[in-house]
Amino acid sequence: MTDPCQDGGPPGRFGWDAQGSITGSLPRFFAEDLSGEVVALSASESRHALGVLRLRAGAQVEVFDGTGALAAGTLEIAGRGRATVRVATRQAPQPRPAPIVTLGFAVPKGRRLDVLLEKATELDAAVLAPVVFARSVAAPKWTAHVCNRWRAVCIAAAKQSRSARLPEIVAPQPLGRFLASAGDGVRVLGDPAGASTVPEALRVQPGAAVTILIGPEGGLNPAERDDAVAAGFVPVRLGRNVLRVETAGIAFLAAAAATRGT
Repeated sequence: MTDPCQDGGPPGRFGWDAQGSITGSLPRFFAEDLSGEVVALSASESRHALGVLRLRAGAQVEVFDGTGALAAGTLEIAGRGRATVRVATRQAPQPRPAPIVTLGFAVPKGRRLDVLLEKATELDAAVLAPVVFARSVAAPKWTAHVCNRWRAVCIAAAKQSRSARLPEIVAPQPLGRFLASAGDGVRVLGDPAGASTVPEALRVQPGAAVTILIGPEGGLNPAERDDAVAAGFVPVRLGRNVLRVETAGIAFLAAAAATRGT
């Protein structure tokens, strides 16, 4: 009997193809560390595997660590409702495709925030940076619990969209600090009165990193807008309608994603 760990196995076995690449067709779970021969799933991921999907020992699954790395193998039951994955093959982290996008945004209320986190993950945002504005309507008290809840939404979105990458989530910061820390590349400010369109702004430096800033529902006040423009942010419009924070963020991210590979 041939050893599938030596020859790559038949197409589809353990989630790989004949060339040894992971196919991405198996149930996928998140794990912080993929380095060992046996990868332990967290309590929540174990519940998803054993309780929600009702997988059994021997099921073929994939695991990802949020950096682009993937592994495939067989599910094992570790006892007390916990599951592990015995790794059969690995795939090294794949670079995030350009443009690398940072989304700075005013935190929307309630479930609208979850929509933004979910869609930003699906659209491969690299950094999610909540920003505090003078007219912010929601400014969450930043705790480990809040950060972990945001991250859980992103993990679920990555699993659903078959992405192997998670966005970095940074703590809320004042607008001035965000502007000062903005990286090189294209900087755009969502502004219904902006003179530029999204395609025009993204064509300036094709493939360059993009930093997007979306203000609160009441908009930036005049001083904030002046500060953003002085920091190199170009006011960009998304059409004639005034959009909610999450709608504008998703639209900008989708526009940036559409340029990948072009």
